[in-house]
Amino acid sequence: MADDREPPLTVRVLIDARSAASPERTGVGVYTAALLERLPVVDPHTTYLAWYLHARMLLGEPSPLRHSTGVSRRVLPLPARAFEPLLRRGIPRMEWMVRFDVLFAPNFVPLPTRARPVVLTVHDLGFRRFPDSAPASTRAWLEGFDASLRRAAAILAVSQATKRDLEELFDVGPDRIRVTPLGVDRRVFRRAGDEAVRAVTDRLGVDRPYLLSLGGLEPRKNLPRLVEAWQRLPDDVRPGLVIAGSNVGWSPEGRDLLARALARLPNPLRRRVVVPGYVHGSDRVALLSGAAALAYPSIYEGFGLPVLEAMATGTPVVTSTGSSLPEVAGEAAVLVDPLSSESIADGLERVLRDGALRDRLVQAGFVRAAAYSWDDTARSTAEVFREVAEGRQISRRG
Repeated sequence: MADDREPPLTVRVLIDARSAASPERTGVGVYTAALLERLPVVDPHTTYLAWYLHARMLLGEPSPLRHSTGVSRRVLPLPARAFEPLLRRGIPRMEWMVRFDVLFAPNFVPLPTRARPVVLTVHDLGFRRFPDSAPASTRAWLEGFDASLRRAAAILAVSQATKRDLEELFDVGPDRIRVTPLGVDRRVFRRAGDEAVRAVTDRLGVDRPYLLSLGGLEPRKNLPRLVEAWQRLPDDVRPGLVIAGSNVGWSPEGRDLLARALARLPNPLRRRVVVPGYVHGSDRVALLSGAAALAYPSIYEGFGLPVLEAMATGTPVVTSTGSSLPEVAGEAAVLVDPLSSESIADGLERVLRDGALRDRLVQAGFVRAAAYSWDDTARSTAEVFREVAEGRQISRRG
């Protein structure tokens, strides 16, 4: 008997991969790179195209983006500084250069297009919740965000907290939002051995024990209060402090706020704080593995990926009661008031003094991290691409 079912539609998804091609990836870059790796695995019937800029390609420099089987690259050998102002003006439109069915914007604002449906990801709405923390350059970049939300065929939110913010701040209907939580690669983020930890801490000049802070140096990471809370710890329990993260170009005042907070410390304490800059790969895993705790009292997060990374490496977590962080951490972290340095210090002291609490947090953290996988993120994302593409292509057929 003949099979009358129609064959699956061939779908071509163009992905803005610029954040993944950055040498110092933020959470958005980690998210985009993970999807580029896992989407072709969980959805092999879709054609995925990664578009990004790489000016040094003409000089023979290899691509900063690791090759992913099943993803075709569309690389423009032009410098971002010269080309991105054109993109903000809406040129060139992507359909002039690449054939695709769906355009995926993993970083809020889509590449220019008129003729194709757009799926965009909203990671957080800190620029709207805390406008004073968003400099003019960020506000200019996000000028078209309202219009992009209205035009998007589907909107991905990385947490229920971000979904609520979208509904409240932009009046986006809940039926247009799909929550697709982030994941953690437990092949990478697993506890490193003491030798690996020692090699990294020795190279970076970090004395053990130490608390670790991870993330961009921006105001909402709450680093001045973390420094104040660390200073409040009793002398007999206070470990060193490592604040790892890069300067954030769109929010340079974060670096200045941290510098002023460190300058207020007495010299003996200041010498116990290490600011190594951006750390990635095996260095990041080793620093997490060797830390007495991850100190992550952020004022606002759309998700909070370092929380899962710490849990996957067996490191206790102290994080905040704000935004998405209780949602991500569940019962596997100590939650503190991010607006109170006293509350932060109390949470840190509890974890540092109470061995039974640390053991409970480590075991609960392993379980919590195991519940978040990039494969799940990719599957949910691929489902949205296909729904959007099929809706468009079916309407074409009439």
